[in-house]
Amino acid sequence: MKVEEILSKAINCLMDKRLDNAIEALEKLYSQRPSLMGHSEFDTIKSDYQLMVDYMGRGFADNQRESLYMTLLQRLYRVAADLEISWRCKNIGAYVDAFRVSDHLNTSHDFVRTVLETYVSDVAMLSLQPESTREQKKADVYDRHLLFIGRLFNALWTSCQWTDDDCLFYTELLLSPTVVSSDQQIIVSAISIGAMNQFDINKFKTLVNVYRQATDEHVRQRALVGWVLSVFEGMDIFPEQDAVVRELCTNPATTRELLTLQIQFFYSQDAEKDNDKIQRDIMPDIMSNSNLTIGRLGIIENEEDALENILHQDAEDKRMEQLEEKVRKMMDMQKQGSDIYFGGFRQMKRFPFFNDMVSWFTPFYLEHPALRPTIKNLGDSQFLHILMEKGNFCESDKYSFALALEQIVNQLPANIKEVMGSEAALGPLAASDEPQDAISIRRTYLQDLYRFFRLYRTANDFINPFEDTGKGDFVADTFFFTYKTFMGTGLDDVKLRLALHLYKHQQMSELADLLTTFQSNDARYAILMGYTNISIGKPEFAYQFFDHALEVEPDNQWALKGKARAALDCEDYGTAEEVYARLLKLEPSQKGYTMNRCVALLKLGRTGEVRDELFRLDYEYPDDMNVKRVLAWAMLSDKSLDKAAQLYDTLLAESPAHEDYLNGGYCQWAMGNIQRAADLFREWMTKSGKSRDQLLKEFHSDADTLSRYGITETDCFLMLSMVG
Repeated sequence: MKVEEILSKAINCLMDKRLDNAIEALEKLYSQRPSLMGHSEFDTIKSDYQLMVDYMGRGFADNQRESLYMTLLQRLYRVAADLEISWRCKNIGAYVDAFRVSDHLNTSHDFVRTVLETYVSDVAMLSLQPESTREQKKADVYDRHLLFIGRLFNALWTSCQWTDDDCLFYTELLLSPTVVSSDQQIIVSAISIGAMNQFDINKFKTLVNVYRQATDEHVRQRALVGWVLSVFEGMDIFPEQDAVVRELCTNPATTRELLTLQIQFFYSQDAEKDNDKIQRDIMPDIMSNSNLTIGRLGIIENEEDALENILHQDAEDKRMEQLEEKVRKMMDMQKQGSDIYFGGFRQMKRFPFFNDMVSWFTPFYLEHPALRPTIKNLGDSQFLHILMEKGNFCESDKYSFALALEQIVNQLPANIKEVMGSEAALGPLAASDEPQDAISIRRTYLQDLYRFFRLYRTANDFINPFEDTGKGDFVADTFFFTYKTFMGTGLDDVKLRLALHLYKHQQMSELADLLTTFQSNDARYAILMGYTNISIGKPEFAYQFFDHALEVEPDNQWALKGKARAALDCEDYGTAEEVYARLLKLEPSQKGYTMNRCVALLKLGRTGEVRDELFRLDYEYPDDMNVKRVLAWAMLSDKSLDKAAQLYDTLLAESPAHEDYLNGGYCQWAMGNIQRAADLFREWMTKSGKSRDQLLKEFHSDADTLSRYGITETDCFLMLSMVG
């Protein structure tokens, strides 16, 4: 058995609380490679476990047995987890690269703190340097620090299991005012990546502590995303994880923040779908109405078409209106939470800058050594300052923008160069005067994470939470509201709000998953469950939920409407008629209820009961084609062919639905107009994209109506041949 398979088996055994099997698996590994790390600790654990077995075998009672067994499980997990990290650093590409870059960095607490705090003082002292040497000294300070923070980032995310002291140190470091925010943000991301890919209770607790206590919102939001994505289901040997989550969720402010985070995760996963929509529906109009062309010689401003201006004097205004409308649509998508820039910037992640993993998590700052060529080419332009302060992009996109700009700045038209130093340079989509709040900070960080997992060269070596698949034994996804860890916590109080969001956006499979985690007698939950079953094509299962809601609220119209709709879908017309009758007692003037009850009565063959009602509706709503549609079917069912034909002619002359061609064909067939019927059936097939077999299925479905006019199954087969 391979090393990775042995380690995987051992960790699975530990998660199942089978200490004996885990010891047996690791024994094989250490017998083959006794020099592996953790061997002495493993021998101690094995010895302690055997003492427990012997003690119990002698019949002694031990009220500490449970806690001691749990402690041994945790200790052995740390041994196995450290072995797995060590193995990855020798065999998995991303880990091998990180181990090489970190280059045995001294990660002692005192050293790390000293270097980070010294950097702050060195930057502060730059203003005191002689002008002749200041720029060189400044470059040296930032170059040296970039090298260190890159090594520290890689050392942290590949670090072995943390101790309580590590947790305490990094919590204090990430809350310290003597360390710059950008360094703290990078460190939080490193801890998050490490904890997401190998469960570590102390890394998890560090992220939680920082989330709870940080005053810097950028650091706090990264910590929030980090601890949520670090939660591992089934890690029962560390009950502290679930206890921490339960405590966090007692705070209503936290549960509200988790709700918005969950919704943002859904928007993040739609980045490529949103990009397809933009490329298909929005960008063609923007480009066609733009006055710029991107050619071989750079960005060229088109000359005005004098003839166009003479012949169509309002053409320019119309172009501007269309352009503004499309830009507004993109702005609306952005405000809702969509990642509208992913498609545009995904091709701009091929710069060498993005070969370093740390670059994907580095906040945008002008002193970054990679930006020096751009700053040099831009001269006195304030563009990068505006991009940093008011740019509505995520951090990695800001770097992409700046690096791409350096390559084309000399090809820009003169008038564009002039506006580079103004806020107008970014345009309405990318610029914002609003101060960044927690939601916008978190949104852009999620965009950075999505780009990393989607585009980084060795991203496949990591658990990708955005793809709902995992590496090794763990599966991660961003739908944390369905985690067992969060069930029965204060998060239940906001689950209904998330359910309504999912229903509104027709994310029915996600809604179905969420509803299975509900622990509530709320009638709204039952109603949602009913509508969800209808939407996923299981109306027969919806009844029980609507009935439950009606037990709580007998006159709840949403529950009654849902039950009636489910009954129609199940062709349970008796129930549908009864429920619509109840609805009409609550709202006698509701046209929709009346029409649907009439449909149910028609299906039950009680045509005589609906004639007067439908004539009344047609009189009161002469322009309502749906009323005419139901009335026409009633006349057809009641053998009033002249009236039915007149109504179908009206429907087909206005804005016909597909079914009007089919039902109109029935009417003509019943009247003996066979060729006209065949034409209408043929038209139905063309409009609806249906086949002859599907037409035959419709004939069978409406066999009762057809049989009233002596149309037999044989006639149906012959009609199919005529339709062709």
